Amino acid sequence: METILIADDDTRLLKALTIRLEHEGFTVITAQDGYQAVAAARRDKPALLILDINMPAGSGYSVKERIEQNPELAGTPILFVTGDEHAPAPSTMGANCALLHKPFETSQFLDAVWQALGYPVDQLAAKRA
Repeated sequence: METILIADDDTRLLKALTIRLEHEGFTVITAQDGYQAVAAARRDKPALLILDINMPAGSGYSVKERIEQNPELAGTPILFVTGDEHAPAPSTMGANCALLHKPFETSQFLDAVWQALGYPVDQLAAKRA
């Protein structure tokens, strides 16, 4: 199955999301700051990046900018997660970006992941049934 990179400075959330995605069959790599996220993405070339917007050593936005400069990673889907209710709308972040506000339900998170990876919404509903 596909590899997903999760970058978040909240270690409890990082662990919980990792467990849930591994249960879905994904390979998960993690980072706790922007610098680690960029290094891991360059090394492992994940199919999806899940980035906290506010984290040390580079926000999710700065990670996105650095990733897009790499031809091998440009266009990689990004799911931003944030507790900031004033974060910009996904439409202003680019075509391959989505936004999920914390706290979120597991089903919301998984649906967002599958959608970011290009699975149709109707297939997601059938998968959950």
